[in-house]
Amino acid sequence: ALPKPITALGTTKTRSGISTKHILVATADDKIMALDRRMIDPRRPTGEVKEHEKMEGLMRYSPLIPLVSLWTASHTETVHGVTHIVSTSATVESQSLILAHGGPDIFFTRLAPSREFDMLPESFNRGALTVVVLGLIIVVRVVKNMGANNQVKLGWS
Repeated sequence: ALPKPITALGTTKTRSGISTKHILVATADDKIMALDRRMIDPRRPTGEVKEHEKMEGLMRYSPLIPLVSLWTASHTETVHGVTHIVSTSATVESQSLILAHGGPDIFFTRLAPSREFDMLPESFNRGALTVVVLGLIIVVRVVKNMGANNQVKLGWS
């Protein structure tokens, strides 16, 4: 059970379905929450979580599912009167596009349920990568020419 009434439900969708699914919940207090699917997994143990259950990503059962502010997909925005939540895949696997509507407000956001595993960070050194690739191309061509010259020398000896 959730501590607040629900006005709309949805799930995240990704391009190939590889990313973890999140349950999208519009609450009566005009927030949109993204709950990890594991929070409502029916296999959650009622006692202490054993090692093999941890390996499967199971969490301990709790009759009341907590709503943590970090899970708020609508951030600090309030979205009044949501009755529908629609999700579709983005061009990259790690992201899902979310549209919530129904009342006077429309809310659109992008979620990354499994974090952005297929995106390069801003700090990625593209210059170094370019230098390494160009260096490898030069080395391959030099070694190819050396091999061809050795084959010619072996043919004449």
